[in-house]
Amino acid sequence: MFRADLPAGHLGLGIVIAASVIVGLFAGPVPGALVAGSFAVLFLLTLAVVLLRGIRGLDAARRAYLFTFGWGQWF
Repeated sequence: MFRADLPAGHLGLGIVIAASVIVGLFAGPVPGALVAGSFAVLFLLTLAVVLLRGIRGLDAARRAYLFTFGWGQWF
């Protein structure tokens, strides 16, 4: 089962930010924004699904955050 905690999510977010900056420097600002934007869209879609399941408040945001960025535990 996939389990993640907030430090892993923060690491995943940091990696996404670093990757967006690196892609932005080498490929241009549009591809860099696409990397960041794709994760933002994934977060918002996950948040919408969590809210539709009836989970509210900070718990909904935490679950969406961990789903989107929790893969940072593997680095």
